[in-house]
Amino acid sequence: MGILDALEQALADPMIIWGKVAGILGNVAVAALLLVAGHFIGKLLASIVSKLLNKVGLDKLSEKAGLSDGMMGASFSLTPSVVLGKIIYWLVFLTFIISAADKLGLETVSATINNFVLYLPKVIGAFLVVIIGLFVAGLVRTGIETALAGLNLGYEKALGGIVYAVIVIVVLSLGVNQLEIETDLFNQVVVIFLMAGAGAVALALGLGTRDVAGNVVAGVYARELYQPDDMVKVGEVTGTVVAVTSTSLVLQTEAGTRLTIPNSRLLDEQVEILS
Repeated sequence: MGILDALEQALADPMIIWGKVAGILGNVAVAALLLVAGHFIGKLLASIVSKLLNKVGLDKLSEKAGLSDGMMGASFSLTPSVVLGKIIYWLVFLTFIISAADKLGLETVSATINNFVLYLPKVIGAFLVVIIGLFVAGLVRTGIETALAGLNLGYEKALGGIVYAVIVIVVLSLGVNQLEIETDLFNQVVVIFLMAGAGAVALALGLGTRDVAGNVVAGVYARELYQPDDMVKVGEVTGTVVAVTSTSLVLQTEAGTRLTIPNSRLLDEQVEILS
């Protein structure tokens, strides 16, 4: 019996080994098929998503928001729809990689990739928040500039730019928050910066630019009353209106001299329109 047992054991050991090898090779083959399938399925879905996003106008929206120009300036030639398509590809492909890793018994690799895959939708969400936010900021800036342009104040672009910058800061904060990155310190810095800026502007207007502010307000009324080529007399000065700027009235006298008269004088003194 001892010899038979030894012979049986000698024959069984190679079979066990080959069984394990066959199992490993089978798992490797299945994992390889999963990777190939993930690649092609990811490519297909990425193409569908990119074309769909392009048709619904995502690329045009990003152009209006100025995001495409920024990407081009950074030597990044891909459009937002293509970028999101590639994110979809990797989302699908990494999902198949997780399945392949599980099949090979690589639990640590599978868990790490799984955490990354779960984070990708947050990246997509942050990307969309930034695009939509920049588009809205652009619309608001254009609206402010258009509305103030009718008043001929002369600083509509500066005010529009300030509002645009504030909205962009808020949008970036929302985008970072979408990624679940700690933003408390960033938000506090932004609030302090905005409060300091508002305080500085208020102090400047209240102390250092009272006369300028008065001239600007008077200029709003002056533009309604006086037009270029009008002959007017302000106090002892007579001349033809050349322009009404934000802070002053520009006159050209009969002698050919150009004079600038602060707009506040147009309210304080008697002005005659001669023609």
